[in-house]
Amino acid sequence: MTAIVWFCRDLRLHDHAALHIAMQTGDPIIPVFILDDWFCRSGTVGDKRLFAYFAAVQSLANNLAHVGGRLLIRHGDPVQVLSQLAKETGADKLFFNRDYTPYARKRDQSVCDALTSEGVMVQSCKDLVLHEPAEILTKQRTPYAVFTPYRRLWQTLPKEQPYPIPERWLMFDRLNELPGEALPTLEAFGRKALTGDEWTVQRFGERAACERLKQYLNGDIQQYKDRRDMPGLDATSRLSFALKAGTLSIRTVYYLVHEALEEARGEGVTSIEAFITELIWREFYQQVLFFHPKTTEQAFLPQFEGVKWENNPELLARWCEGETGYPIVDAAMKQLGETGWMHNRLRMITASFLTKDLLIDWRYGMAYFAKQLIDYDEAANSGGWQWSASTGTDPQPYFRIFNPISQGEKFDPDGVFVKKYLPVLRDVPLQYIHKPWEMPKEVQEQANCVIGLDYPVPCVDHAERRKLALSLFQEAKERHLMQKQNE
Repeated sequence: MTAIVWFCRDLRLHDHAALHIAMQTGDPIIPVFILDDWFCRSGTVGDKRLFAYFAAVQSLANNLAHVGGRLLIRHGDPVQVLSQLAKETGADKLFFNRDYTPYARKRDQSVCDALTSEGVMVQSCKDLVLHEPAEILTKQRTPYAVFTPYRRLWQTLPKEQPYPIPERWLMFDRLNELPGEALPTLEAFGRKALTGDEWTVQRFGERAACERLKQYLNGDIQQYKDRRDMPGLDATSRLSFALKAGTLSIRTVYYLVHEALEEARGEGVTSIEAFITELIWREFYQQVLFFHPKTTEQAFLPQFEGVKWENNPELLARWCEGETGYPIVDAAMKQLGETGWMHNRLRMITASFLTKDLLIDWRYGMAYFAKQLIDYDEAANSGGWQWSASTGTDPQPYFRIFNPISQGEKFDPDGVFVKKYLPVLRDVPLQYIHKPWEMPKEVQEQANCVIGLDYPVPCVDHAERRKLALSLFQEAKERHLMQKQNE
């Protein structure tokens, strides 16, 4: 009797549902990770995102070796790879954790059908979320489209405790005899290696994620509510990649955060509650994608599918490169390009600017983020972009449009973040840091920042584009209403 545990986006040993349940059988275990070309060779996946994921795989392999096991790495279609592995080893069980994206659901169903037909017992497990999409429904048994009632019900439901660490690890005694692939690298998939101190395996592994969580709970989470929107501060958890790749368990995160909540007082209570709300947003968007898989391609609100976007390629390029002439937008895009990560407040600001100021379809921005973000999560990305574009569930109303100047002044009042990622503005007086084009000529020269030469002139006029965006959305709404009346 032998069990296969298939790792996907759960790259850890602690508090791992499928691994824990497999251990309960008492059977030897074969841990396997499959390099799927759908992801590894995709042109929609950037180098930083791929490196971070490969680093997490290597960390898992190192941790398994530490407890006397081996991560078997195979390359190919998951159905064929797992079927072949079961035949090679005589394995009669397969355990894996469920995912909820359209691709993953189709892939996992194919795996279940194929291996079950071959006599293998297949068990999928809940691990990615505390509450699966079908667990939280309205009284009419329909999915929620508004966050607040979803959150209220989510908070009333009991939560599973983290799984205990195994007392001993039961590994397949012939693991080293099984042929497998080498640990994945960017070079093996035709990419250039990343250089720099920040691009290390250790940074993206299970141990680093656990240490980051512990550090955050012992300090910054107490001020999360007041400091979370300030990109110049290191005030957010930075756990998004760990939850995406599964180097941290959501059960462990919630359990430890809830422990901190019970011990907190005053401001700490509201801050931790605000942090938990963000965990609920994560699950809300998983539900939206599960029940509405086309929201990665179509507006959730049909009245805004017909917005007549301008889609100017030059403006899109300037946005991607951080050359729009609006400092808070440009600094955010530079951060994304350099680090593969962006502060959440800045994700909203840059998304609003692309859709409402540049009048570019949200799908272009969504695709660019998908390629660049190391913590890319399909549900959160599509949900966040549609929220910002006013086309999704529980959206930002289309008539509320972020002003990139006032957003910068409010959330980066001292220009700390802007100056970090736009060093050309380092000597610009604070009164001009978020609107440098207003500097008199002599001040530009003193600051070594001549607008139009050292830093670009704003690519659009916010006030004018705001008016145009409002009219485009209103027109789309009216056209949709007329179409409905004519049907």
